[in-house]
Amino acid sequence: MPYEVSWELHGVYSRYYGNVTGEDMRRHIEEVCKDERFDRHRYNILDFSDATDFSPTERELLINSGVLIGAAFTNHQVLIAAVVTRQNVLAALQRFHALGVSPYVAKIFPTVAEARKWIQESGFTVGHYSIA
Repeated sequence: MPYEVSWELHGVYSRYYGNVTGEDMRRHIEEVCKDERFDRHRYNILDFSDATDFSPTERELLINSGVLIGAAFTNHQVLIAAVVTRQNVLAALQRFHALGVSPYVAKIFPTVAEARKWIQESGFTVGHYSIA
């Protein structure tokens, strides 16, 4: 699978690399959401900096949205920060966002540092904890 997941104190940092499919993203979403720490985590940083392509089908985007909607019943307070450097990956994420069905607040950034700053300034991690 073209991703690596690292759990942090208040959330998850995931690095995508190579050619990423919609199915890869679904597996990633399910892996994170099934983890016992998901109930208390507050952010996902999805780092697509090393992804050369992200090519989900419309059907895969809808399925992934459904998985996220289901996950929101367990934890509805998650920020999603995507780090994108390639136009083709950005276009796919914009298609996903345009569906308008994600239960989470999401934003796209050019660097991980800017994504982390947004999360820190949001206040989402203050007063919350996660088991590592």
